[in-house]
Amino acid sequence: MLTIFRSALLAPIAALAFLLTAPVHATIDYTDIWVDTKPPANSGMGGFGINFVQSGNSFDYIFATFFIYDPATGSPDWVTGELERERGSSTFTGNIYRTQGEPTTSPFTPKNTVNTAIGKITFTPVSSTTGTLIYMVNNVTTTLELKRLTLTENNLNGLYWGGATVTGSNCPNSGDNGVFFNTASIEVVKQAGSTQAAYTFYLEGNGTLLSYACTLKGTLIQEGRFQKINNANYVCYSGNSKVADGTANLFNIAATTQGLEGEWTSNKGMFNCKEGVRFSGVLLP
Repeated sequence: MLTIFRSALLAPIAALAFLLTAPVHATIDYTDIWVDTKPPANSGMGGFGINFVQSGNSFDYIFATFFIYDPATGSPDWVTGELERERGSSTFTGNIYRTQGEPTTSPFTPKNTVNTAIGKITFTPVSSTTGTLIYMVNNVTTTLELKRLTLTENNLNGLYWGGATVTGSNCPNSGDNGVFFNTASIEVVKQAGSTQAAYTFYLEGNGTLLSYACTLKGTLIQEGRFQKINNANYVCYSGNSKVADGTANLFNIAATTQGLEGEWTSNKGMFNCKEGVRFSGVLLP
């Protein structure tokens, strides 16, 4: 049975869970293919692009591979970057390297591989799907406004079993403020050929705790690995009683190897509270 827990019931556990997981869950994964925001739309700058692979328990490290052009010759150039998050900041900085070695048609000899630092790189996220990139190669500095490259649309239709953390604030009833830990089944429905999608969260309580069915629906937008729904129609029911009727922004919705994850915010969520929600689930067979 699905259960909704008040933070007051699980305060010691909640504190421990936050300490263990907050660095990971509070950080965006920038792993994706990124291109310049200038035309041609969604195809990069005539072959320019950069791949980010992010890792680490706190996602503080990015390995970047560039496919760019040599500023002197105009020939394709392949360089790599290693960036680390600056302390107390969302900006990543590091060095750019050019590696020279033997082609794959020759036996690999490690001593013939040369890895040379040739410049600096800085990536400053503007949002989860855009950012500013400044890099220097051969004493030439380039500044670009980046966005994630959308390859295909994620088909997330299905039923998932998982959970969510809900932070309520500015509630008319101060007793509704706080953090809630919810187990939930999540149903995603998007008709083929349509841009409209609906996310429904089923929360069921025990004893005196109430059960809820909350649906957020609107126009689905794919941005790289992530999906979002701006100004989704947001309605929650407890039985026949409506406990939320407003709008919400769904964002950072991503397919995982086992299911999905995402977030939403609303200025008028359940019980007219300001609401911030993170959710994830595994796909049911």
